Amino acid sequence: MVFQWQPLTHDVGLDAGVAAPAIGVARWYRDMTTCWMSAEPLRRRRLVLRVHRWIADRVLIPMARGEEPAVADLDADGVLALTLISMVPPRRLGAWHPWIVLTLADLRLALAQPPTVRDEAWARHLFLIPYSIPLRRDVARMEGETHHG
Repeated sequence: MVFQWQPLTHDVGLDAGVAAPAIGVARWYRDMTTCWMSAEPLRRRRLVLRVHRWIADRVLIPMARGEEPAVADLDADGVLALTLISMVPPRRLGAWHPWIVLTLADLRLALAQPPTVRDEAWARHLFLIPYSIPLRRDVARMEGETHHG
């Protein structure tokens, strides 16, 4: 089943007992809140949540409008890349740079998938990408916190 991202509107047809895929992803995301909020260190949590906002604003909403996702944002000088870099103090950027690069690369790969495989599982996978990329142990120690997830 191909995922047709639908914004939540009154026209969704919920009265007919059909759950739109957008509601499924939204419910899944809400159910994962504990997971997102437990990401450590705190800087990683903030970066993960910022990527999630980008996914919603620049991938899923444009898809709901029949537009392509904003893949150019993932370039080294793209909006998401620059936003993530700006969230890290310059003295720590060298340590965080690999996480940022891997996150952008994995998102780029996911967005390169043909529309025929962009289903609800694909949408959930997008949100898991930044959370699943591990930090180097020295980054977690440098941040002064333990590393989970």
